[in-house]
Amino acid sequence: MASPSSTNAGTWYLLRFRRYLLAGIGPVVLAGTHFLLSFAMLRLETPAAFGTYTFLFVAAQFTVALAMALFGAPLQTIAAPGEQERSHAAAAILSAAVITAAVAGIGFGILASFMALPTPAALCYGIYTALMILRWVGRAWAYANDRAGRTALSDISYGALTLVAFGGAAYVVRLQPETACYGALALGAALSLLAFGTPYLSRLFTWPGRQSWRVYQGIWRHQSRWALLGVLASEAAANTHVYLVTLGAGAAAMAPLAGAALLLRPLNVVQNALGEYERPQMARLIAAGDTAELRRTMRLFFWVLMLAWFAMVVLALGILRFAPQLVFPASYDLGVIRTAALSWMSITLLILLQVPANIMVQAAGGFRQLARAVIWSSLVNVAAVAIALVFLAPVWTIAAMALGWLVDLVLVRRAARCQLRAMPAQGTALP
Repeated sequence: MASPSSTNAGTWYLLRFRRYLLAGIGPVVLAGTHFLLSFAMLRLETPAAFGTYTFLFVAAQFTVALAMALFGAPLQTIAAPGEQERSHAAAAILSAAVITAAVAGIGFGILASFMALPTPAALCYGIYTALMILRWVGRAWAYANDRAGRTALSDISYGALTLVAFGGAAYVVRLQPETACYGALALGAALSLLAFGTPYLSRLFTWPGRQSWRVYQGIWRHQSRWALLGVLASEAAANTHVYLVTLGAGAAAMAPLAGAALLLRPLNVVQNALGEYERPQMARLIAAGDTAELRRTMRLFFWVLMLAWFAMVVLALGILRFAPQLVFPASYDLGVIRTAALSWMSITLLILLQVPANIMVQAAGGFRQLARAVIWSSLVNVAAVAIALVFLAPVWTIAAMALGWLVDLVLVRRAARCQLRAMPAQGTALP
């Protein structure tokens, strides 16, 4: 007969995996949607055009990450003492997100036109960027308000509508691939906002009062500015090769590197989505001083990420070994693709190793410590990628980033240990 403690542990893990499943359904849909779109663009476009698509897609995701640092993370960790204060803070955060989305949409539409996209495609790209900011902030709002089902519904509707719209536009109406792609993304993002319902959408059109802005000023000083600095440095650490290779060697040189990254892209989405789910959970545990539960949550989070990494590596190796032609056109050098894929596997492992500790420090409000860690990581990565690009082929810029991510791993885990030592209860070591 099972002991009560083992039964309770089994129930805890069952409930946790159910929540992970709910949190993971949407990310799997997102990963599949973006993979299929990238795969279609890989097959429909020249390497140079696919490199441009990759550059613009990375730039849009970077903007979404900035918005999550400024608005998403604070929404999930508002520490105001009263319900009214929390409402004022949320109103200010969401209003600032709307203003940021509008400015980003205009700016990115202009950027796309400068990169020779057709006018309809450039317009749709700008709209897509703006709407994706509001959609990802909406996901953070839903998690913070214990409405994970809304998040999953938004993700699923976004994926389904985007793929259906792209298929009709590209293969039935025969629009230009760029117009079909960005038009479908914009439509999917717009309609997926409806899943969050009136409670979220109505807040986007409410202008906050002076008191709300004063509350957000405190959030900016203590959290958002450090989170913003961390995202800027993270972008330099993670995507330096995209910008330097595209600007230095051309979009065509970036194409095989981006193509290889497709094999592991679902990991990024799952990592971000599970992190969004766990951040408010860990914040509650930290506020309650429940160190034992916090450590157990971190361990499970760690092993789920490792399982996901292993599954994606096995799948990627299988494709490269037995059916590379299913993904990569004949115009791509498979030797370069394989080298890039192996490098990406190592990089993603280093990144995932620090994710549970990173999310825990975020939940504790330690954005300043994380910003310092990623600044050092970004400095190392920028230097390593630049040196690799000067003396080696562009494909080796990926492997060069391992140095920076190793620095980040060491510093983030050190910050997590300091946070855990500051809590009253004691437990086992970090995973």
